[in-house]
Formats: sequence, structure tokens, C-alpha cells
Amino acid sequence: MTQDRSRQASKTRGWYTPDQDRSLTEAVLDAIEDYKGEDLLRADFVLYEDVNPDALNSLFRPDAQSRTTVTFDTDGVTVELRGNGGVEIRVTDRSVD
Repeated sequence: MTQDRSRQASKTRGWYTPDQDRSLTEAVLDAIEDYKGEDLLRADFVLYEDVNPDALNSLFRPDAQSRTTVTFDTDGVTVELRGNGGVEIRVTDRSVD
């Protein structure tokens, strides 16, 4: 069941650690899906058009510098990743300047 967008919180938070059975990229996609309340397995959404998934995985690898932050816009949302022993994933509406 798809949530009514007006009832969703202003942001969705997720958490990723390297011991999970998924990649950081998959965790980001899951957080975006949770926020939007829709399945992203559609032909018009391709994450790598907006950010390099291999670069994300490299920046947030287990032995990487702690306190790394990356923010990018994709598919009408802003995604913020904060690393500090794991990766906190925040998804919010894309801010329009």
C-alpha cells in the first residue's frame, strides 16, 4: 500500500553498515523508495545518472575516513549520506533555489 505523501514525515532516515546483505547503493534506493512510497524499478529512474555508485561505495567503505558527508539530488529528492562507523541515509524533498 502506498502512503499518502502528505502523511509522510519531512524526511526518511535509513542506516547502512557493511555487514548488511546489501550494498550502500541498494540501501540508498530503499530509503528513496520508502520516502516516495513507490517502487523505483522503472525505466526512467537510473541512480548512476546523478551519482556514481562505485564512488559512494568507495567513500563509505569500512576503513574510510570517518565523518564523511555526501549530498546529491536525484528523482525529485535530496539524499544526504553521513558516515561515522556506518552510513546514515537521509532523504528529503529536493530544495529549489
